[in-house]
Amino acid sequence: MRVLLLDGYDPSDPNHLVTDEAVDVLGTNRHVVDLVAVHSFNPVMSSAERDAYHGEQPVISDDVRDSAERLRAAEALLFCYPTVALNVPAAMKGWLERVMVPGVAFVLDEKHRVRPGMQNIRRIGAVTTSPHGRIARLRGRDAGKRTTARTLRLTANKRCRTTFVSVPTPADQDGIDRIRKALARW
Repeated sequence: MRVLLLDGYDPSDPNHLVTDEAVDVLGTNRHVVDLVAVHSFNPVMSSAERDAYHGEQPVISDDVRDSAERLRAAEALLFCYPTVALNVPAAMKGWLERVMVPGVAFVLDEKHRVRPGMQNIRRIGAVTTSPHGRIARLRGRDAGKRTTARTLRLTANKRCRTTFVSVPTPADQDGIDRIRKALARW
């Protein structure tokens, strides 16, 4: 399976080992991993991109075009990120807003209803490190999980399966083992 892995960690972050572990497990299971480092992706949508959003061609910049092509070639999508205020980091949110545009992530039918556009995506997963415990994430309605494991699933293949693994910050051996176990089932 071809996996588009979105790495939301800064390379100097000690928790970056979560991404390294995910790449290792997926590679061991003979998946092809296409890694996108979102911390180096410009997260800001330009005014020209905003104007083109509902036009015939919403993808007008080279970095977004590259990510959109990689997304179209993938069969699975995996997010690796540190939880920031119970959500995905700003750079990853910017990637989602700039790349998940009409014609890429979803299409609008004749009645302007949203329909899935990522029929090629059969698996979506997220691996995150979080300073918050399970109860705090539930009380805060865990926006990171809602974005990666629930909302995006609606734009994917109807048989798309999801995986969500949250490990405490800093990532310990127990957390790494949970990541290995979850991704070994892919």
